[in-house]
Amino acid sequence: MQNPLRLSDADIPYRERVQEALVDDLYRRALMPVLMLLPILYVFYLVVADSVARRPIIGWIFAGMFLLIGPRLATIIFVERIKRRYPQPRIRLAIFAIFTTLFGFAMAAVNILAAPIITPQQLAMLAIIAAGINSIAIIAMSPSLASYLLYMVPNILSIAIAIVIGPPLEHRSIFLFLIVTNLFSLTFMATTVHLKSRRAILLRLKVDEANAALLQVNQKLKTQIEERMVIEAALGQRNSQLEALNERLASARSQLIQSEKMASIGQLAAGVAHEINNPIAFVRSNMTSLKTYVTDIVSVIDAYEALTTAVNNTESERRTLEELKISTNLSFVRDDIPSLLDESSDGLTRVENIVKNLKKFTHIDEAETQCVDLHEGLENTLGVAAHAIRAKADVVREYGVLPPVDCLPAQINQVFHNLLINAVQSMEQRGTITLRTGVDGDSVWVQIADTGKGIEPALLGRIFDPFFTTKPVGVGPGLGLSISYSIVRQHGGTIEVGSEVGKGTTFTVRLPIKSAPKPEAQ
Repeated sequence: MQNPLRLSDADIPYRERVQEALVDDLYRRALMPVLMLLPILYVFYLVVADSVARRPIIGWIFAGMFLLIGPRLATIIFVERIKRRYPQPRIRLAIFAIFTTLFGFAMAAVNILAAPIITPQQLAMLAIIAAGINSIAIIAMSPSLASYLLYMVPNILSIAIAIVIGPPLEHRSIFLFLIVTNLFSLTFMATTVHLKSRRAILLRLKVDEANAALLQVNQKLKTQIEERMVIEAALGQRNSQLEALNERLASARSQLIQSEKMASIGQLAAGVAHEINNPIAFVRSNMTSLKTYVTDIVSVIDAYEALTTAVNNTESERRTLEELKISTNLSFVRDDIPSLLDESSDGLTRVENIVKNLKKFTHIDEAETQCVDLHEGLENTLGVAAHAIRAKADVVREYGVLPPVDCLPAQINQVFHNLLINAVQSMEQRGTITLRTGVDGDSVWVQIADTGKGIEPALLGRIFDPFFTTKPVGVGPGLGLSISYSIVRQHGGTIEVGSEVGKGTTFTVRLPIKSAPKPEAQ
């Protein structure tokens, strides 16, 4: 736990400057309390004046205290000379502490010496005077907590001793309790004021340092602005060259878009092959098993036929027949044959559906704008991308009621495919893809949300730029989102993205219900 009286590790570089400022503040505060000490010392003397005759040493102590006032005032008034002569703040603090400690112990000596020979009323007055002097001292010595304690503790403890050895008081225990409370409360007050003074000085030093750094930064910025003005003049000359380069880049971009399309087609082909191979594999396996089963059944039937031709079947022949039935597991084969046939039929149906989904996804027969059901397009796309999604994510559908939308189905399905594949690739472990749809005025919206690793806020503004990608090298050229953005814009819609690192990303595609001017074919 950090000690509040010690500077933190971050504030250690300011230690010497803080100490110097505290000592300067100590001398600045001390003048008024020292002047106030003169009448208090006089009242203090009046309280114990009757005991001076019996113990003259008390008078000598008072004389010494008044003699200390002169040098004490001199150290405050001529602080600048002392500072020049003793630049080290520790030495100036020691000068201050010496006079303070002498005062504290002198007053403590008077309290203890006078206690046995004064009246209870005078003893009570001593306690009040001691508390008042210590309260005033907080103002003067709070920047130096050690000096204050050297002054205060002997003074208040001596009052406690005086109450114990002095004349009996009517409520001695209450006075002792008040003295102890005064000791702790004044210590707490002095510590609080000391810490506040130190924090204020630290803050002032840091502000001064920040202002100096800011002034330096402003000067650098001024220089940079002048340099940038020169650079802008040079950039103006290169704008014409960049315009020519932009035309060449547009041509290259068109070629890269075609390359991305070919890559998507290859990915689709791989997915289709994967999906077709699975049903074909278990159909082939089932057919092999079916062939074996049929062979066994035929052998059993042959055996039955051979036995039925015999007139006198012996017990051994009947046993042979039963053993054959058991060895071929005839009852299981009879039950399993319908299941195998059903699985084979289901596998063939899946092959048919895959081809049908691929045809609907690409809309080979529909090159013109169509009035389509976006839910059907989403389901077809999910079927085509099933090989990639099934292994990494569960799909949750939260569909609303959508009217038919005018669009190029193949292009919109390509947008859905790109967003679904991006969602899968963003997941480092199995997650969830949520599909939501709805109507907003004259437009519909489709939302694809994943539980992947998300996108850094600084990168959200660049994800639709051509060639920009957050995927590892070799996963993709960074054109999928750029193409999707272009397709949606050409349809008169918008595509928005929201993401939180570690929680996932949500893409929202908005399309007008009635088609905008016909988009160009990609």
